[in-house]
Amino acid sequence: MQSFDLHQVDYDEAYTNGVNTGNVDAAFKKVPKNSTGFHIWRISNMNVVPLARDQYGIFYDGDSYIVYAASQSGQPCGTDTVCREIRGAQLEYHIHFWLGNATAADKSGVAAYKTVELDGYLGGTATQHRETQGNESARFKSYFKNGFRILKGTWPTSTSDHGTTINNTEFHPVLYKVKGKRNPVMIQQQSVSWKHFNSGDVFLILTEKIIFVWVGRAANGIEKLHATKTAMQLKTETNVAKIVFVDDGYEQSIQNEDKVEFQKYLPLNQRHVLPSEQIDDETAEKQHRSDIRLYRCSDNSGKYRVTELKSGPLMQSDLDSDDVFILDHGTFGIWVWVGKRANDKERSEAMRNARGFVKKKKYPNETTVTRVIDGAEPIEFKMLFISWKNKEIVKSKAINGTKSTKIAITKFDANLMYDRPTLAAETQLLDDGSGTTRLWRINKKEAIEISKEKFGNFFNSDCYLVWYSYQNHGQRHILYTWFGLHATPEEMTQAFTKAAEIDNELGGITLLVRVIQGREPCQFLQIFKGKLTVFRGKGIDCDDTGRNSKTPTNYLLHIQGSASYNTKATQVATKATSLNSNYCFVLRKLKRYYVWSGLNSTGDQREMAKHFTGKDFELVLEGKEPQEFWELLGGKQTFVTNKITQDDDDLKNPRLFNCSMLKDKFKAEEVFNFSQTDLIPEDVMLLDASSTIFIFEMALEYLRTDPAGRDVNTPIVQVKQGNEPPIFTGFFKSWDKNWWTEHVCFDELRCQVEGTATKRDVNNENGKEEDDFDKFEKYPVSMLREPTDKLSNKVDPLQKELYLTHDDFVFIFKMKYHDFKNLPKWKQQELKKKAGLF
Repeated sequence: MQSFDLHQVDYDEAYTNGVNTGNVDAAFKKVPKNSTGFHIWRISNMNVVPLARDQYGIFYDGDSYIVYAASQSGQPCGTDTVCREIRGAQLEYHIHFWLGNATAADKSGVAAYKTVELDGYLGGTATQHRETQGNESARFKSYFKNGFRILKGTWPTSTSDHGTTINNTEFHPVLYKVKGKRNPVMIQQQSVSWKHFNSGDVFLILTEKIIFVWVGRAANGIEKLHATKTAMQLKTETNVAKIVFVDDGYEQSIQNEDKVEFQKYLPLNQRHVLPSEQIDDETAEKQHRSDIRLYRCSDNSGKYRVTELKSGPLMQSDLDSDDVFILDHGTFGIWVWVGKRANDKERSEAMRNARGFVKKKKYPNETTVTRVIDGAEPIEFKMLFISWKNKEIVKSKAINGTKSTKIAITKFDANLMYDRPTLAAETQLLDDGSGTTRLWRINKKEAIEISKEKFGNFFNSDCYLVWYSYQNHGQRHILYTWFGLHATPEEMTQAFTKAAEIDNELGGITLLVRVIQGREPCQFLQIFKGKLTVFRGKGIDCDDTGRNSKTPTNYLLHIQGSASYNTKATQVATKATSLNSNYCFVLRKLKRYYVWSGLNSTGDQREMAKHFTGKDFELVLEGKEPQEFWELLGGKQTFVTNKITQDDDDLKNPRLFNCSMLKDKFKAEEVFNFSQTDLIPEDVMLLDASSTIFIFEMALEYLRTDPAGRDVNTPIVQVKQGNEPPIFTGFFKSWDKNWWTEHVCFDELRCQVEGTATKRDVNNENGKEEDDFDKFEKYPVSMLREPTDKLSNKVDPLQKELYLTHDDFVFIFKMKYHDFKNLPKWKQQELKKKAGLF
């Protein structure tokens, strides 16, 4: 456990004036309180200057800015947000101060203390964010749905948006890099030079006659699509005649006239393109996404002391409204939480002290720092905790004796859920479970089908495959793989294999759901009509056919649930200590059944418990048990009697993430204010709906690395594009079933811009082999001719030709890679020796 003091040397000079004096800048007084809105100011001559709305999304790296966003809780905000007074609903305020890489210390200082000033004007409840160029938070990026631009220098007195003037006397070429998946950023480079290029990004070269779109081999589809749209926008803004696409390594293939123009600015004999930008993993290796620590802050005798309290997972109860706390998530961000009863100085200097903490811990200078106020925490802060309850709502319910509203589920069909996807999403139900079901138990490498009379009887050391079909505008299918807590890895793998086989037979249109014992989703329970029973052990006792496993005749079942879509029974130890006053239990001895009803259980729970008995049973109420009941349990003993309270958890809001693996490291970047348009076909997306995870892949790694300590047994649903169920689409505010057919990918848009009718082929006669060739990182010829000990460790010295660009390959071997590949090995070796590549 660490404890240390922050001294003057630990603080940024930018924060020395970061104390609320009560004064309010005239520019801020124009912001209406209790209203939605979005505003941006830049710092000019130590003053706050508002930007015109048509300038939103343009930043200069030599400037500092303040960005203000106010919206109803959970609602989107951004450049198109209009000012609207809100009554009777809570608003959340966010203030970001953005610092360009080349901004002066005095500008960043003004931005810092003016942020405190604006916060004071709004009542001191805003969340404050320190943003630095190239490290913007997901929330900040979400304000600019069409991306934003970062230009060189400071805001000019008169210029076009792109930072240059297009005419015969004043023109200067400009190079932009387009980077980022969700909300790509267009960043102006210092000069038009090959030294800025790398194969992982897309670059725009704005010349007097042409806008060149240079497409890096390893650039992602979103960057390429966004760069094309940006080039089209620049063409309109600058009146440049045309757009020309240039493929990485195929520069020599540019048409003659265009090549002449291209070489004016980027001579091909000087071409040197680096591989994809490498992410520095040195710090990342030290900091895991799941690592999080909590510190208490105190200001005694003029010394600001920071004391470590615990490492994660964190509880909401770890925070105290009398104090200030720092949540250290390392390079993933630092949060400073200010309690309601903290003094004004601690409140106004919270960001300053958090920045001091960053310097003291020797974290990178660009580490994100965010200040949140007790009672006004944003969702991304709450998600760092195991659970989070709105204190005011909980308090109000306690006073008024009210209960949270529950949706009453009556008989319904699949058409209803497809017509009302929000209801399907909230209940996680697709229909009433009346479809067709088939069930298999996995026995080593064999899948044994279970007869219908045994449906619902599972064993906790087994794996099962459940195939459920139902009608809704055609036949729909769900494949559940259910794993008992003591199932073997071999049988789990076999269950996945069997599910994949069935999915392939059905044409890959099934909904694949991974279910772990104890975390069964509502639709799964609905299929078994609220009668799912999980016994201990393996279902190995079978009849002569090997299909019908025998169920136990003596057991105690713990019944959980009050309706068919949430009820299940689990075998527990046949002892009195297993009882719990909040539930009902079923005791069976041979043919005798007892339904024990706890004092805190409900009538609905009792009715569902009766479904697990025979026709004749005896109802036993807690406190009125007959002696024989205790004898069957081995004697009366103490058990849990404390009443469980069900409070609303504020972490049920769905969250969308873009997922990727970089150097075997999992990365999940949140998409704020998401909509269907954020589900790009080229990407892997994860929807975290709290009780269920929807994803194409990598969901387990997401759960394992969640700093809130999420249950890795959370159900995982694999959703396929074009076959999204309403339990998924209902989390999106509007869902257009035809959107996928209208989506234009990069290749299609490129064809439109180039005026071609078919997808480009970059002169390949054998697309797959050329694609394989292009997957290798490319190096200059001179580098590849170096001795083996001087080669990059990524280069295979026996296949140096694969690391040439297409143009270099054709120039050296006088043929394309496809033709070279088809030559005899001895001929290939001979040509490589002549080229100095052997």
